[in-house]
Amino acid sequence: MVAKILFLTFWNGYIFTVFHKKKDAIFINLVGFVLIIFLILKFLNLEFFIKWLIILILGTLYNSNIFNINIREFWLVKTFYVGLVWAMSLVWLPLENFHLAWFLIIFLFTSAITFPFEIRDLGRDPFPTLPKAIGIKNTKILSVTFLLFSGVLAFIYLKRNFAISLGITIVISIILAIFSGKKRDDLYYSFFLESLSALPFLIYFILNLKN
Repeated sequence: MVAKILFLTFWNGYIFTVFHKKKDAIFINLVGFVLIIFLILKFLNLEFFIKWLIILILGTLYNSNIFNINIREFWLVKTFYVGLVWAMSLVWLPLENFHLAWFLIIFLFTSAITFPFEIRDLGRDPFPTLPKAIGIKNTKILSVTFLLFSGVLAFIYLKRNFAISLGITIVISIILAIFSGKKRDDLYYSFFLESLSALPFLIYFILNLKN
């Protein structure tokens, strides 16, 4: 049930982030979140619901003017905010005992694969971002560094198939990060880079087919 709730939350979050200004998307979000709340209260507990609600509020504040606050426009917040929310969602939310190494694995990996998007948006974002602060080349270096640290922690703290799944994804991520740039077409980002967040789960599923 936790896995289903996480999937629905990420799906609704994606729809909200990308399409929150469209009425149809708002309706779909409302239906989705009502369903999630029902599932949490029926099958889980109040503590899980409160943690989920905190993450929901953080996600809403990232790219919305509902509360007249757009967190992503603050100094370099956009750079690490997505990684923080993903790590909270996959480690802090579902686990009763917080695991710092797992949190860092997710935070470093997710942050790293969002850096190329900041390179793409360099001419679009009117607020301070990582490439503006340290340059495109250094942003790529930081992305690769984060990915390598995430991979090292994965092979130390994760089980074999989990580590292999993330390791393969990290190799692909490093290649995509290195060759990212402002002149890359939208498919490079909207398909290849965005698919990286789901790729470890797909590889893990393939590795476990024989079982």
